[in-house]
Amino acid sequence: MTEREPLDLGTTELSAEEEARLRREHDLDRPEVFDRRNGVDERTRTRANLLPEELETGSADPEAQAREVLRDSDLRTEVPESAPDTMAERRESGA
Repeated sequence: MTEREPLDLGTTELSAEEEARLRREHDLDRPEVFDRRNGVDERTRTRANLLPEELETGSADPEAQAREVLRDSDLRTEVPESAPDTMAERRESGA
């Protein structure tokens, strides 16, 4: 993903109107604003070091890899409806 590409919500069950509202509300079509608000650039620099298992295979661009992981995490935190297949299931106690 380049700096200018909109952030991807993944497959959701949102209506087109609801997705459009969320995209506006969370700056998903303006990744530079999303990144600035969430401090992605600063956090990327401190997280671009590869883990030992990643060092074995290497990475063409550890900073880009870290940026995408941070964006994905921030997106899932801000918009829990994104990628519903990975959401934690919440159940009420049967007691």
